[in-house]
Amino acid sequence: MLQDKLIFGALAGVVADLVMSIPELALWKLKILPHPLFHYAASLFLAPDNLHGSYLGELVGFIASKVYGAFLGVVFIYLLVYTGRRYFLSKGLIYGAFLWLVSYCGLATLPVVKLDAVHPRMPFEVLLFFFLHLVFGAALGVIARSFDRHLKAPV
Repeated sequence: MLQDKLIFGALAGVVADLVMSIPELALWKLKILPHPLFHYAASLFLAPDNLHGSYLGELVGFIASKVYGAFLGVVFIYLLVYTGRRYFLSKGLIYGAFLWLVSYCGLATLPVVKLDAVHPRMPFEVLLFFFLHLVFGAALGVIARSFDRHLKAPV
């Protein structure tokens, strides 16, 4: 199963998203971040009023976030196929920084994401999300590296 790039990429993306979610949820519970990324994802489907305190709203955001993470993991694995199998961690960090720029600073500002219209972003929040996206990219790089070792190991 792990030799299929599509399935492995999706699995790697979901795991990397879970790794990123740990510090993100801690920062949210400590009220350092006003909204985790899954609130932005849920606001694609729901009104911002349904994001806090609604378990169903948070579940929608959690699922959307994991699906997006799976897609991003597949893209990363296929990028590794084209760019070579070296410098996994560096490529993961570059990918994470690019995702922060495109996803958080670009896509999340589109009018379809309703949360951004209600909640203006603060510079410290933007910087924290940059580091969280670096965690996502680093996790993808580490997972891809372990996958590469697994394929080279004699059976």
